[in-house]
Amino acid sequence: MIDRRHIPLLLGLALLAGCRFKGPDPAKDDTPTSGHILILADRDCRAVVDKELSVFSALYPKAEIQVRYLDEADLLPAMLNDSVRCVVTTLVPTGAQQAHYRKRNISTPVVPIYRAGIAVVVHRDSPVKYLNLGQVAALLGKTDGVQVTTDAEDNRFLDSLRALFADAGSGVARQLRDSLRIGQLKAQALPDVAAVVEQVSRSTRVVGFLPFEAISDLDDPAVRALREQVRLVPIAKDAASLPVALNQSTLGDGTYPLMRTVNMVLTEGKSGLGTGFVSFVANIKGQRIILKQGLVPVKMPERNIQLVPY
Repeated sequence: MIDRRHIPLLLGLALLAGCRFKGPDPAKDDTPTSGHILILADRDCRAVVDKELSVFSALYPKAEIQVRYLDEADLLPAMLNDSVRCVVTTLVPTGAQQAHYRKRNISTPVVPIYRAGIAVVVHRDSPVKYLNLGQVAALLGKTDGVQVTTDAEDNRFLDSLRALFADAGSGVARQLRDSLRIGQLKAQALPDVAAVVEQVSRSTRVVGFLPFEAISDLDDPAVRALREQVRLVPIAKDAASLPVALNQSTLGDGTYPLMRTVNMVLTEGKSGLGTGFVSFVANIKGQRIILKQGLVPVKMPERNIQLVPY
């Protein structure tokens, strides 16, 4: 016979046995340093994002960030997927994207993270010594018959040269088209940066336009191998200006004419893992990674120098 004093305890045990306990869902119950999320990134930014993710994941082993790399043309429509928490891009959300997030009561802060440039590369023996922005526009289809600056013995014309980009939906191509007011680009798209470098290295009549991120990290043996095959062309703002070589210093002081800023757009609407990753990249540790890759972080890390007396 059951003791009446034990009835509440037995009822409680029965209720507990009938309950199904659910652990936290890492895709929904994420924190700034743990969980499982999806982010999107411009394919041009892959070298930077891969490095940032590698360090972030090592510091926070409970954080699992899946990144999907897309051409810039595919990024804005793809970011409307409700599962996307962050987008790395040179673009900002348009009216259609903003309306989508307002409907979901989500703000989309845009956090600048680094400045990069568009690299113009030629064959190492190319007669093209430098170009100005007018000549770049002419080469890409805006005008005809503008002469390239070359050595005295060998003058050539822009319409004899062929322009190449990496990826059909390249953000590099879009920025040049928009900033130089070119209706339709007269250029060919190849699958990736390596394919462009390979073509440029085989012909003095080819000019390649590349995201500098892909060839900026000279500590990387693969990047050095690419850079050894081609030559970077200095760019001038106009015919009256001096040409400026593309490097970390000229990106930092803003003198290189073909610059662009890369942002992280938060789309998660809470303080989750997306916020944690953006905060990491935008602050000291993440910005040092960018600096080491030969680019210019938006927030320049401090350099502490200790003077030791003799």
